[in-house]
Amino acid sequence: MSKTYLMAIIMAAMISSPAVLANSHKAPETETPREMIEEATRQILKAFEIMLKAIPQYAAPEILDNGDIIIRRKHPKKDKPSPKPGNGDPTKTKT
Repeated sequence: MSKTYLMAIIMAAMISSPAVLANSHKAPETETPREMIEEATRQILKAFEIMLKAIPQYAAPEILDNGDIIIRRKHPKKDKPSPKPGNGDPTKTKT
């Protein structure tokens, strides 16, 4: 399923990018087609890089003695910072 989803995103990006670029980017008269292709390629590669960073990465599954299967993230999300001491009850407001 993930390959299908990835291919759908790639196809959508490839189909929509020329239309978006045509409307938002006014190329100067001196820009050659080769330069335009190189710039478009850079933008597509940058989009792929951003997309790959957004996809969570997982380690190999571990099977525990009790039969549980654990699949850990390679780069776990950072925990939210704990509330500062002395703030009191977060449900109460000061008036």
